[in-house]
Amino acid sequence: MLVSRRLEGDMMYDVVIIGSGPAGCTAGIFSVRRNLKTLVLSDPMSLSMVEEATVIEDWPGEFGIAGMELAKRFREHAGKLGVEFREDKVTDLEEKGVCFVVKTQKGSCQGKTLIFTTGSRHRKGLVKGEDEFAGKGVSYCASCDAPLFRGKKTLVLGGGDSAAMYALLLKQIGAEVSIVHRRDELRAAEAWQKKLFREKIKVFWDTVCLEIKGDKFVRSVVLMDRKTQKRQELKVDGVFVAFGEVPTSELARKAGLKLDERGYIVVDKFQKTNIPCVFAAGDCCNNPSKKIVTAAADGAIAAESAYNHIKGQ
Repeated sequence: MLVSRRLEGDMMYDVVIIGSGPAGCTAGIFSVRRNLKTLVLSDPMSLSMVEEATVIEDWPGEFGIAGMELAKRFREHAGKLGVEFREDKVTDLEEKGVCFVVKTQKGSCQGKTLIFTTGSRHRKGLVKGEDEFAGKGVSYCASCDAPLFRGKKTLVLGGGDSAAMYALLLKQIGAEVSIVHRRDELRAAEAWQKKLFREKIKVFWDTVCLEIKGDKFVRSVVLMDRKTQKRQELKVDGVFVAFGEVPTSELARKAGLKLDERGYIVVDKFQKTNIPCVFAAGDCCNNPSKKIVTAAADGAIAAESAYNHIKGQ
């Protein structure tokens, strides 16, 4: 994989892609195959949602692959085709004639077209004490932190695919784990639900976590049954938060892209935004499906649209 060491002057690229997840790497692959000079920028301080996934079972041709391994293969594939990668956080964007100047922590470059593939991040700060104990028993990444809780009592907050994956991994490494879910049925795919029930993982139905308590580390949580309003304090060593995701779209907003009421970048079926030379793909967009396979498809479409824009088609 070709990795640039620095951005010299204001080097011009045909396509600058912000984000190196499935959408970003696929956009890079399809761009270089159109003979477009392509740069992918990624924030070195953040992991993509794919990298945090413990196991992925719905990527065609790779059953049960670790998220970190799949992300590595995406980048290697793109790199072998000539996509240039750079780990550097984008700090600002400046429109300049028919292109954008992309400013980063280590330099700047210019792009005839931009593709936002900034993905999403964990929804945080919904429970009292969550911020206080982040990194002190509160975690948002089971693949990162689950081994720290072997033999300890843990809770997973949430009811989607991430919550199911977190609970199963914690069970696998030897932690005592339960799920707290505000509804009477999970949102996770049926395949994940079957695994949870097979492992006999307890679910606190119709229950919310009101507070996370402790001293230097998490010691307990306060739960409330939404139907009876009854509260209980439960001793735990760790809380894994899986309340879903929110789009990483602050930079897009700053650049003047149109966002919907939830903060997702508004695109059409060609992944076009309201700015002619700017496109977006993957989980940062207002597309209804948030899956790896659809993010990759978005990236391919965005690259084709960028090519057509450059060629004036």
